[in-house]
Amino acid sequence: MKTIVCYPVKSLVHTYMPMGCQVLVSESSADFYRLAKLYQPEAAVLFAEMFETPVWEWLPLARSTLDPQTPIVVVPLYQNESLIKEVVQKADLSGVYILSANLTQDEIRKGIGQILSLDDEADTAGPYEGRGMIYALMSHGGAGVTTFCINYPILLAKQNPDKQILVLDMNVHKQDLTRFFKLQQHQLSQFRPDLLDLRTARLRTWRKICKQSNQLPNLFYANATSNWRSMEISNLMSSLREQFDYIYIDWGYSFPETDAMQRLIYTADRNLLFVRSDPFSIEGAKEWIKSWGKRGVEYQVMLSHIDKGQNHRIGEGISVYGVVPRISDDRLRQSHRTHSVLVEEFLPPKPYVMSLQAIMETEKMVRGAVVC
Repeated sequence: MKTIVCYPVKSLVHTYMPMGCQVLVSESSADFYRLAKLYQPEAAVLFAEMFETPVWEWLPLARSTLDPQTPIVVVPLYQNESLIKEVVQKADLSGVYILSANLTQDEIRKGIGQILSLDDEADTAGPYEGRGMIYALMSHGGAGVTTFCINYPILLAKQNPDKQILVLDMNVHKQDLTRFFKLQQHQLSQFRPDLLDLRTARLRTWRKICKQSNQLPNLFYANATSNWRSMEISNLMSSLREQFDYIYIDWGYSFPETDAMQRLIYTADRNLLFVRSDPFSIEGAKEWIKSWGKRGVEYQVMLSHIDKGQNHRIGEGISVYGVVPRISDDRLRQSHRTHSVLVEEFLPPKPYVMSLQAIMETEKMVRGAVVC
């Protein structure tokens, strides 16, 4: 089937297309309109990121440029998926198919194949066998995400010496985890070209790039801060799942809601929002979690800075993954200044250690949330 594809990188178009497509690539929107008029293809695949004009302008124009019987497959971004659907409906654009913004490269290829009635026989990457669990950790700020990522994986690695554990610093605004573990020479973004194609990403041995713990050979750390594209996030997570059993991601702030952040949220097995235990933080978190619930995403709360005897129920419909007590600012500053891991200290803060152990034991027993 003669298919025109509007995508910025010509050499990568084949990774999205099923067998049976004779592809003509346009690397700009202007080029697409010119080639579409000239060759009148049998199908078109349009990546929404290629069009700079409003969707209510470019999509009707694309429809009118092609034969009315030519199917158009649109690959949207998170930020414009709903708008594209609205435009198609209100403008009554026939023959326009809209894929989900949540799809991986493989899923996009299969989706295009299904729409165009083409069998994808070129999937040589093999079936997905990764079983690693991805935990996406976020907060509205100052709620203990980095402290958790420093301490909890160590306890987890000790209890599960047969499991491979990875901790990623993806906080572009505040790379505390990178400074604490000195990860400046362990940057996954240096291998960004590998992530343009899932097959290539799977061939990379990612643990060789990571920093291995001196005491725990099954625990690894890396910096993964970058202005990622959503598809790169998808390919990175898919390949990491195949090489690690647990991946903990310090994403940092839960805003702005970029396409990359949204892709991570939809990809993760468990999304945890760290929330300070004051009323304003709790109310803000409840609204944020409910907004994601409407989009089909389950968020759980990690309630931090709990004082002794303080109530940690935050309301119906909100699952609490765990609670961690307050650690004094002086203790935290000393830990960060001396690069001392709290759970490894001679006299560790027992309430904090016990709270982490409780989370770990519950995960082990029921592989679910710690509901308080």
